[in-house]
Amino acid sequence: MNHDSIVLEGVTTHNLKSVDVALPKGKFIVAVGVSGSGKSSLIIDTLFEHSKSLYLGALSSRSLDLGDGDYQFDRIAGTQPPVALRQRDGGYSNPRSTVGTLTGIDGLYRLLFGAASHPVCPACFGDTGPDLLCPDCGIYTEPHSAQHFSPNRREGKCLHCDGVGEMVGFSLARIIPDTSKTLKEIWDGADPGTFAVPNCRKVFEAMADDTGIPLDRPFGRLTEEQRERVLHGSETVYSIKLNKVTNDFRFEGILGFLERAHKNASSAARRNAFANYLAAEVCPSCEGGRLRTESLKASVAGLTFPQFQRDELSTATERLREAVSAGKLPGQVRGLAEEIVKKSTNIDQVGLGHLQLRRPIVTLSSGELQRLLLAQHLASDLTGVMYVLDEPTAGLHDADTENVLASLRRLRDLGNTVIAIEHDETVITAADWVVELGPGAGSRGGEVVFEGPVAELLDKPDSPTAEALRSRPAGREGVDLDAAEWLDVRSLSRNNVEDQAVRLPLRALTCVTGVSGAGKSSLVASLHDKLRAGLKDAVTGGDVDGINHLDDVIYVEKRPIGRSSRSTLATYIGIGDHIRDAFAAGADAVERGLSRAEFSANVAGGRCTACKGLGLAEVDMSLFRSEHVVCSECDGRRFQDHVLEVRLNGRNIHDVLSMTVEDALAWFDGLGNAKVVKVLTVLDEFGLGYLLLGSSTTTLSGGEAQRLNLAGELIKQRRSGTLFIFDEPTRGLHPADTRHLLALFERLVASGNTIVAIEHTLRVVAVADWVIDIGPGAGRAGGNVIHCGTPDELLKSQKSTTATHLRRALEGRSAAEIPPTRPAASGRAMSPLAGVNDLLPTSLAIVTGCAGAAGNGAAAPRGLTIASLTAVSEDPGLIGFLVKAESSSWASIAPGLHFCVNILSDRQADIARVFARTRPDLRFDGLEWAATANGCPRIDGAFGFIDCQMAASYRMGDHLLILGRVHGAEIDHTLQPLRRNGQGRDADYGWTLAGEPAEAGADA
Repeated sequence: MNHDSIVLEGVTTHNLKSVDVALPKGKFIVAVGVSGSGKSSLIIDTLFEHSKSLYLGALSSRSLDLGDGDYQFDRIAGTQPPVALRQRDGGYSNPRSTVGTLTGIDGLYRLLFGAASHPVCPACFGDTGPDLLCPDCGIYTEPHSAQHFSPNRREGKCLHCDGVGEMVGFSLARIIPDTSKTLKEIWDGADPGTFAVPNCRKVFEAMADDTGIPLDRPFGRLTEEQRERVLHGSETVYSIKLNKVTNDFRFEGILGFLERAHKNASSAARRNAFANYLAAEVCPSCEGGRLRTESLKASVAGLTFPQFQRDELSTATERLREAVSAGKLPGQVRGLAEEIVKKSTNIDQVGLGHLQLRRPIVTLSSGELQRLLLAQHLASDLTGVMYVLDEPTAGLHDADTENVLASLRRLRDLGNTVIAIEHDETVITAADWVVELGPGAGSRGGEVVFEGPVAELLDKPDSPTAEALRSRPAGREGVDLDAAEWLDVRSLSRNNVEDQAVRLPLRALTCVTGVSGAGKSSLVASLHDKLRAGLKDAVTGGDVDGINHLDDVIYVEKRPIGRSSRSTLATYIGIGDHIRDAFAAGADAVERGLSRAEFSANVAGGRCTACKGLGLAEVDMSLFRSEHVVCSECDGRRFQDHVLEVRLNGRNIHDVLSMTVEDALAWFDGLGNAKVVKVLTVLDEFGLGYLLLGSSTTTLSGGEAQRLNLAGELIKQRRSGTLFIFDEPTRGLHPADTRHLLALFERLVASGNTIVAIEHTLRVVAVADWVIDIGPGAGRAGGNVIHCGTPDELLKSQKSTTATHLRRALEGRSAAEIPPTRPAASGRAMSPLAGVNDLLPTSLAIVTGCAGAAGNGAAAPRGLTIASLTAVSEDPGLIGFLVKAESSSWASIAPGLHFCVNILSDRQADIARVFARTRPDLRFDGLEWAATANGCPRIDGAFGFIDCQMAASYRMGDHLLILGRVHGAEIDHTLQPLRRNGQGRDADYGWTLAGEPAEAGADA
């Protein structure tokens, strides 16, 4: 048996046609192919599910129900422990779920503050002494625990808002949004069941007449006293007659009535009547911090718990790292702090340093959520694992894709097998090994088109993927912008987008671009709201000019497709009723007295009674998972015989549901059924002609489901004058499938519609008529419209990250040739390594850092000579070197997380000897050095230095591989580097020749 590969033989899961593949272990493997070709069936439904079954079974002999995959194969060998990251757009709707809770970092911070924070006085909130006594109040306080920093525990939560951070109450801005309206108009326009009820209105009018409040005066022009009485009422009691019954009432004010009525509402319908007037406001007690005041004011290293929560993750991590380096934390929590730094750094390294720990998960873009989940996988140092990732770069900007690629390579370099299902061209070309399924989709796919290195894939003549990689972006004539009508929209604000304005052409294709988290979705959502408001008030137009050219605006958002086992393609797209009506109107059905209900697999009467119209029968396997087999009663045809005997143009209901979209289109066209033909034509144009009308939606791939959703929206709306907003319409689509989408866009535009699409696929951006680019960075560094113009104008931009990658795509350049344009997460510009790279393998270098405090209280300098140094990556700048695992010098430097690599000059051979022969604590005695920006020792007179931050370390036998992220690099070109070769015995510089013992003090 070959133990170097994962072997799959005779796989027939779903549409796979007895597939045989061998996947090399320890490599970065990408599975490619058009949507529906069988990628997920092979990698996830078969390989992952079977591997999961094997390893769960190995954990316990009692694990009997070991997997949920409906896979079929002859043989799978050489598999490894599996870890999967699947596409997840839903399932995170809990408003209490935040970045901190999802990643577990919140829990670590609670432990840190519970152990290391010093309590404040519960009375005056001043400092307490070591005995927890407040010297001013004479009150003792209780020591902190992790529970004191949890908004879900009584010890820590704010009692005013119950740990939610906000209060839901009646908002004056919602009750009276327009203060120019009179009191009569306000009452006339009130929602039914609220303060407009007769008794409340009658007593209000009585009070107004008694106190002289004019009902025909605008609310905004009332006196302060009059407004107070309208909102909060008076103490006077009035006799009110309603339906011949007289009762005494006191007007309690609009707010008083709403609060009492809402509190006493006994039914959900009654409570819902008040929903439009309710709004959430920040809790005045904790100001959104969710904790009690004592917990909010407690600090660690001078920083409070809310500061770590509300700061961007990169900033909070840097502050905690500095606290660790400066020795500001008690010894018992240093390990905990380092774990927080490690987890946070993993998130930062996938481009999410702009997130805040308190950020609700429901507000994240799909791209941000994908990378956050990926960062959790990267946090472990597991080796020998098979990582399976389902489109990990879906919804990502090319700049973010490169960060994810670096992380995936790191997983691979640890000794893992990384298998990704992908459509992104950058990821495909970066793979070590490619497996392509196809050549088509559905029944036209399911075969291995290619397996091997990327270089060989590009020479494959019959590969759809190779053809797409070789081709340049498709041409498009575009629209005449000089003759176009325009929309000008102002005051766009949401999340990190504040008061932005955009201009876009009508009856054209506009792409909204920018790095993930830049604010694309926020801008487009605000745009949608402005247009909706403008359409309602077309006279003034509000903040929109040109709204008179539009009839409607439709936001086609990403949403998961229905996953009911009874949902079929025909029912999902709405032609099921038309098919049943066609059969019921036929001569055969009329003669037999059958109605449309008999032709439904979901209604009793005509469906098979044994399988209830599913076509499959469940077999109870007792202790094991139930299996499904073809129903023996109907032989998988779902209907009873008397229904199947009914024919329409020579076919029964089962025959029609077994047709592909393509075949059904011709058949229904022959019947003259225009409604069905219209729907099927759209599906066929979307490249879904191979799907069966009766196929279950649960069997659709992600790309197929995405296209089906888009097609469904386009089927509903085909008139002109509509502005369609699409949220990443090419997500999950193979480059070969994108052409179907562009063809449909072209038809929509030609019909007089306008398209605005959030898009990362550069092939689509390149052929757009107009581009709105948001940035320049993510989070607080984004939210600005940095470009609003044609793609050609965008190419000239020097501020746009999108422009950099678009130029690369059009010029056919590789990612390695593109200089970094995105600012580093720390805010400092990253210096290039190009001037140092060639010297690294042969120059002698010393790593220096700090080890806690010396006798005088200052940071103690430490350093060691390294025997290897190489540039791992120039974007981002990463260097790597080896140190001995038992090196005491490195052990003293590593906790600081910052270090400096000094490349010695040819005048510093004596320093090299000192570091090789002298005890670590004496090496800096008499040595001239200065501190870098990060506080690390820099040896004066060196040829160059590289200021670094710890990125990762990996155990490799007796050594550690250290990866450092470069913050800055400098070279003194007036000097010459000290080369390793020809400089005396190797032992003089910290390493030994084979068979020769190391001298005392040499520890590298």
